[in-house]
Amino acid sequence: MSKTISNKLGVSILGSLCLVVQATGQASAERVDRNADQENQNPTHLVCQTAPDPETVPAPDPDAPVQISADSIERDGSGTVTLQGAVQIRRGAQVLDADLLHYQEHDQTVQAHGDVRIEDGEWVMEGAKAQLNLDTGYFKSDSIAYRYKPLLARGQADHIERTSRDFAYLENTTYTTCAEGDDSWELAAGTLELDRNSGDGIGKKVTARFMGIPVFYTPWIRFPIDDARKSGFLAPTFGNSSDSGPTLEIPWYWNIASNQDAILTPRLLADRGLQLKSSYRHLNRAGLAQFGVEYLDDRDFDDDRYLASIEYQGALTPGIELQLSYNRASDKMYFEDLGDGLGLSSTQYIEQFGRMSYQGQHWELTAFMQGFQAVDSSLSNEEEPFKRLPQLEVNGNYLSALGGFDFFIENEWVRFQHDDKIDGERLHSQLAVERPFGNAAYFVRPGIRLAHTRYDLHRKDGLDDKPTRSVPSIYLDTGLKFERDLKDSANIQSLEPRIYYLHTPFRDQAEIPLFDTKEYEFGFEQLFRNRRFSGHDRIGEADHLSVGVTSRILNTTTGREKLRASVGRIFYFRDRKTWQPGVPEERSPSSEVAAELKLGLSERWEAIGSILMDTRNDRTQRNSIRFHYRDENNRLLNLAYLYRHKSTEPLDPVTNRQQSLEQSDVSTVLPLNNHWRAVTRWNYDLQNKRNLELLAGLEYETCCWKLRLAGRRYSQNVNEDYNTSIEFQLVLKGLGQIGSPLGELLKRGVRGYDDKDDLGFY
Repeated sequence: MSKTISNKLGVSILGSLCLVVQATGQASAERVDRNADQENQNPTHLVCQTAPDPETVPAPDPDAPVQISADSIERDGSGTVTLQGAVQIRRGAQVLDADLLHYQEHDQTVQAHGDVRIEDGEWVMEGAKAQLNLDTGYFKSDSIAYRYKPLLARGQADHIERTSRDFAYLENTTYTTCAEGDDSWELAAGTLELDRNSGDGIGKKVTARFMGIPVFYTPWIRFPIDDARKSGFLAPTFGNSSDSGPTLEIPWYWNIASNQDAILTPRLLADRGLQLKSSYRHLNRAGLAQFGVEYLDDRDFDDDRYLASIEYQGALTPGIELQLSYNRASDKMYFEDLGDGLGLSSTQYIEQFGRMSYQGQHWELTAFMQGFQAVDSSLSNEEEPFKRLPQLEVNGNYLSALGGFDFFIENEWVRFQHDDKIDGERLHSQLAVERPFGNAAYFVRPGIRLAHTRYDLHRKDGLDDKPTRSVPSIYLDTGLKFERDLKDSANIQSLEPRIYYLHTPFRDQAEIPLFDTKEYEFGFEQLFRNRRFSGHDRIGEADHLSVGVTSRILNTTTGREKLRASVGRIFYFRDRKTWQPGVPEERSPSSEVAAELKLGLSERWEAIGSILMDTRNDRTQRNSIRFHYRDENNRLLNLAYLYRHKSTEPLDPVTNRQQSLEQSDVSTVLPLNNHWRAVTRWNYDLQNKRNLELLAGLEYETCCWKLRLAGRRYSQNVNEDYNTSIEFQLVLKGLGQIGSPLGELLKRGVRGYDDKDDLGFY
């Protein structure tokens, strides 16, 4: 009979606190326990206990053999079984310990006394006594403490009563992810009801405390205790900026249906007014639709302001995809005034487009429409891009067909529209045939291409309104690959020379307007491209030979590329007459020398650089260097430098002249000890001698909470208008965060910051 008792006892008790654990809400596993020995060994690391891998946690097994031990087992005449003295019932990973246990046979009730401890692979419960019923699942205990291992969480309750296997009631309960003896933050509830059937938890008199100070209170709250979404408030965010003053956002999440939800967010900007933000999502078998609206009656701007967006992406049928995007702002200053950073505040255009495409085995069909809205007050109407109303494409490829030949087919018809420029229609067709040869040591790829373009233009300058152009090309791409083992290492070095020849005859295209065509930025990859221009309004003549070589050092064990160096240039056999308006034809016998270098000789650091050198004038046309360092102490340093000579830059919209671009970007993360670290970023315009963005902040972190504080000043536009803000964020690990989204800002602006978090700073 003891074995029968213990089986029922284990099933009931060892499942009793599953509801208690879920009362903590939905939280991801965090590292929350200190390891003092490791901290002393490495004072710049915060070492915390990691949550167990769910796959390694043994699941309860009701068929596992039961082991019972006690100093004494007695049964009296009334059917009461008493186990006394070091009582333990073990079944697999499930354990029940008590000093004294009474079992009533007639009503299947159990009373455990003394140091009662219930444990399985996920949680531990401890108390002075517990009462349960093996048949109904009833469970009751007073002054109970619990630990939930998957969340590394702990708490206690003055009283818990489970009236059925699906419903529990708790009084004066707490929850935290801080280690034993550390109550830096704590969530407390006067009463808590947990209902598995509805998936709801209901708390009353709920308070979140940080350092003993209440930071949040609600008299009533409902939250999910399963994976189902629930309507309710999300964590508030707040901050302060020189443009808008103190700001406060309180999002409310609305779970409309299993495939629909929305977020409604009132945002108070002290100097501007109350902004209302909303977003809605709808998911069905075809795809995902999203709608967003922001509205503000702006006191400072003295007008109503809004931003609206519609996004859709999905498959109408197998093989046919649809993508829609519509964005509209009330005025050109919207992002400059209300954007949250350098990226948004410097937005020039927002896009509206629709795309429908069909992808088959050999053919792809696309229908596309595109428009723009200028949201940069410094740009004129003439600088707006052309609208495409519409664009139709039919592209195909047949690889290794007819004796190993590859066939590529492109067809495009597009109608361009512009209020202030020559517009019209363009029809473009192109056929390319290639025959590849080669193996792992070499490749040879000869090819021929024929392109034909026809226009129907709306022009009043007296020039041909229906120009046509046909241009053939021949090309040969060939390369070798040599490899050698490096002595005394697990590395190999490769040497990869490559030669590319292209011949395209000249065609006069001066009467053809530029709709979507720009010259590709020249670099090492451009050496082996068969065209100089994007779009189809210009096809540059060519009679040139590209020569380049790349060398790599690869680790054969890890596959990591430790070094990559490339250099090359183009040798021209004729002058280039086809150019953009206002740009003289090019007569030089060779291009600039293009070189790239990537070094990653250790896991600590890597450097990437590229240079474009004009050897005729002994002048650097373009230069960029990026350096990234991170060591085992989580010290992080990013250095970046970018230079572009004015001859490579477009006309400045303000000064109406070409200006060189020269910028530096420096960011650091410096751990001061195992709790404190400093974060900085300095983005500087060396040409105009002005700051683009300045950020300096401090973080303090323990195993259960983190505090971020930063000051930030960033440029909003080319007129040197600045916004200054103070950013604050408090993260209660395993619960949520309040303040501004400073963590996301640092991830975007400081390369490696996100990686460092993932690598175990917590």
